[in-house]
Amino acid sequence: MTDELRADTFGFRGHPIVRTPHLDALAKDAAVFTNAYTNCPMCAPARVSLATGRYGLSHGVLDNAFAPVEDEVSLYQTMHDHGYRTINYGKTHFNTPGSFGFEENYPRGLFDDGGVSVFGVTDRELLNRSVYKKNEGEVSLIIHGKNPQKPEETADSRVTRAYIDRLDELKDSERPLFYRLSIIDPHTPYFPTEPYASMYHPDDMPLPATWNEDLTSKPLMHRYYYRARGFDRLTEEDYRKSIASYYGLITHVDDRVGQVIARLKELDLYDNSIIVFTSDHGSMMGEHGFIEKWGIMYEEVCRIPLMIKFPRSKYQGSYDSFAEIVDIMPTIMDATGIEVPACVQGTSLMPLLRGDEVAVKTEVFGHIFTGGLQDEPALMIRSGQWKLTLYPGQEQLHDKLLNDHYLKYTPMFLEDVVEGELYHLEDDAQEVHNLFHDPAYRKIRDQLISRLDSWRNELGRIANYRGMERSEKNTVNSYHLMQADNLAKMQRLMSAEGTITQLNR
Repeated sequence: MTDELRADTFGFRGHPIVRTPHLDALAKDAAVFTNAYTNCPMCAPARVSLATGRYGLSHGVLDNAFAPVEDEVSLYQTMHDHGYRTINYGKTHFNTPGSFGFEENYPRGLFDDGGVSVFGVTDRELLNRSVYKKNEGEVSLIIHGKNPQKPEETADSRVTRAYIDRLDELKDSERPLFYRLSIIDPHTPYFPTEPYASMYHPDDMPLPATWNEDLTSKPLMHRYYYRARGFDRLTEEDYRKSIASYYGLITHVDDRVGQVIARLKELDLYDNSIIVFTSDHGSMMGEHGFIEKWGIMYEEVCRIPLMIKFPRSKYQGSYDSFAEIVDIMPTIMDATGIEVPACVQGTSLMPLLRGDEVAVKTEVFGHIFTGGLQDEPALMIRSGQWKLTLYPGQEQLHDKLLNDHYLKYTPMFLEDVVEGELYHLEDDAQEVHNLFHDPAYRKIRDQLISRLDSWRNELGRIANYRGMERSEKNTVNSYHLMQADNLAKMQRLMSAEGTITQLNR
């Protein structure tokens, strides 16, 4: 499990710059799903959707500030109940009081020397030797730079080493093993160590065509985030450096994957194992002027890598059918002969792999929600080549801001409120031409909105986020602090208690 890793940044996907030889080799042995989507491009919601096989509206983790409703059943608990030894190394971010079914859990914090967090460099001596830039605004993170640590000293490298070393003991386990490695890279900070920091030169990084796009045709939420996060103050050089730093982190991820695969082969575990490689969501690298994520549902954040290597490399090949992060849980259970719980909303990908054409998925769904700014989540559907996202309640965004917010009472809120996005991705892969308010496409827009409504109704009971009192919401407006990798850290970061809210149905 990685974090913030785009689906298109691999050699085996034809990327012309990023070097990923170990993942390229794994892909040759795996079933590769080239149209896999997260159901929310935000950490906790996506990770709980993977764990439960259920959409965020149902399990209750709409953004990083929510905990799952109490009766949610996880993949890890189910595997444990069927005799598997369930062990996690690294980031969880489920917002649960326990480990969500892992009988052993070794969080990333155990391997972190405290020098680098997702928000920046906290060690003064390390800070003195560091070179980096943070975006000047909300959700202020390191968007490019060079980490002076040695590559083996970073927290993710230490987690990976501990995971690999433990294999010597676990290879002889009498119980079947569910063994999870979850690293944060290439999540921010985009702050690679050498040699990765110099591996890709900024001058050689091509910019996306939309890096300085006019956002007037986009929803107000996009325009707000673009300004509030200070992207309007970035230079062309900043974007090129950010891309180079991000690519360096990806190659570092690839090298760690290579270490894991090499050890599995040395211990004769590779051929008999199911290996799943994925990410919770992707990241923007200058597209539409954005870096990282938050408040948007463009392809760059919604598409995720997903490959599954089966024993003896069965089912290897490329599969173009849609897949969702909620499908991973039922696929693993189906592949291991465990009955999928009736509450699971994802579908197993095994029938597709076995050649059942009826199993081809033609739609994917998702949401994005930041409790400090929205009363209702934005909902997305992709059906065939059409993609629609609804952003309800944007006219209320101005009232959500604290009185001293620098964008409050500014002309930005006099601009047109664009209620959604509609793109035909075959003709407009970069999602430039928003057809949502174009009369010529009203029929297809209304059909997709109707399908979104029916999908929502098909989910059954949903989390009662509408019934929350204002005092229970993220009233401090510090939604940007919610990226820490466990509940205790989040609570310490926040200026008020009770920010992590558990909903009911």
